[in-house]
Amino acid sequence: MCKRLKVCLIIIGDEILSGKRTDKHFSNCKDLLVKRGLSTHTVLYIRDDLESIEKTLRFYFLQGDIIFSFGGIGSTPDDLTRLACAKAFGSELEPHQGAINLIMRRCSEMKIELTESRLEMANLPQRASIIPNPISGFPGFSINHCHCLPGFPDMAYPMMEWVLDNNYSDYFQTFYEYDFSYRVSGIYESSISRFLILLKDKYPNFSIYSLPSLISGGKDKSKVTLELGFKVGWEAFNSMGVDDDVNAAKKELKGEIERLGGKVVEESQQKR
Repeated sequence: MCKRLKVCLIIIGDEILSGKRTDKHFSNCKDLLVKRGLSTHTVLYIRDDLESIEKTLRFYFLQGDIIFSFGGIGSTPDDLTRLACAKAFGSELEPHQGAINLIMRRCSEMKIELTESRLEMANLPQRASIIPNPISGFPGFSINHCHCLPGFPDMAYPMMEWVLDNNYSDYFQTFYEYDFSYRVSGIYESSISRFLILLKDKYPNFSIYSLPSLISGGKDKSKVTLELGFKVGWEAFNSMGVDDDVNAAKKELKGEIERLGGKVVEESQQKR
């Protein structure tokens, strides 16, 4: 059984944090990962600041994460990711011949001038490898399991897909977690919170959760619904005896809900 990947998404750009642009990277990447039985471990939004980008890349690399960063690899003053990545890994920027060739080819195909600014995008961290861009032809790059992609979601999505399929296919699974829950009415979250702690102690490989919802205008128990359940990662779900634990946890949780006077409105389970 292979180790689960810790995938970190770093979304870079003042325009995201200011609200001028709405992020689409997270939803796109989540769907892409789920199709391969992978999950997102961390998502960060950071501004166009050289030191912040550098420190963030270095920190998550040292945690052993697989990093995908989005934005900042162009040639304008706010495009700082290439330099930040070089600094994060104790490297320098240098012309990458493969990237130069791709940029020259694309400019020729589009019949546009091969400017100094366009060639600037071929200055990559030493030891970097290029990520092909099927949309514009201007490549991204990888170094030390850090994969730097454009800020345009339509470009970044197929490039991330290429990276996953060519570098991490050994980690793909049919699903990454099993999720079971009851939707419950008639009890407050605080009434069952102690039991949920005890349930977690009894089944340490399960992630126990409670998601409350309040119907507009209501404060009493009849207006409160809870989604109470647990998640099991694929590593634990495929282990010996887990079926018995899952069935026992379902029974114990439902028993406590009913003991407290709650009503199970809906039961749900899924693998994703």
